[in-house]
Amino acid sequence: MMKAIAAVNSKGYIGKGGDLMYSIREDMKYFASVTRGKTLVMGRKTLLSLPGGKGLKGRTNILLSRTITPEEAKDREVLPVRDVQGLFDLLASRSIPQEEVFVIGGGEIYSLLLPYCDTLYITRVFSDETGEVRFPDIPDDFTLTEGEMQYAGELAFRFDTYAKNR
Repeated sequence: MMKAIAAVNSKGYIGKGGDLMYSIREDMKYFASVTRGKTLVMGRKTLLSLPGGKGLKGRTNILLSRTITPEEAKDREVLPVRDVQGLFDLLASRSIPQEEVFVIGGGEIYSLLLPYCDTLYITRVFSDETGEVRFPDIPDDFTLTEGEMQYAGELAFRFDTYAKNR
């Protein structure tokens, strides 16, 4: 099964103004270390929020979008799929194991693919700030392993991992 990774605040928000809610250096390093060499699945708004609006280096980048053209996908350095079946077909055709796949956003993509995930890497940011995009509620069949509390200036956060119960 796939995995998901996100920075989520106390109210469940992940995005605001077309970008992440928070830019925490330690979280960016964590994201890079966990996803390097893996396959990422994202929606259009998440792609556009990445540096240069292109897929991330050192990873296979898949864009789940009904509107991207093949030319734009090539320019943005992503593999396009139009739906969940197209995603699974692409993974199979390239022999990419699902356990090497990370869902990275946004909100609609998380909602669509969370049922196919068995591990969630959640940077829990202890802030009550309001955003525009939310992470879906974590299903009851996941168990939380809490990480150690950390701080970026005044901002408290923790790297939590949720595993689906077998």
